[in-house]
Amino acid sequence: MISCPKCGNDTRTSGLVTAQGDVMLAGTIGTDPRPILAQVCTACGYIELYAPLMLDQPEASRAEESIPSSAPEMVTTTA
Repeated sequence: MISCPKCGNDTRTSGLVTAQGDVMLAGTIGTDPRPILAQVCTACGYIELYAPLMLDQPEASRAEESIPSSAPEMVTTTA
């Protein structure tokens, strides 16, 4: 659990929602909008807003890159 920077008590994570839906952080070039999360102190009510990090998709493995996309499929025959 994350501690409050003001009083040291526990905080809770909450999303920000309006009648129109989630509150989003506008994306920059090449990134999509992200939801904003709030850490709310359960004792004093202090709130900090966060835009969670979006991890990029992992790169293709080198083994996958070495297989040409036009490689013929294996055909098996039964005798």
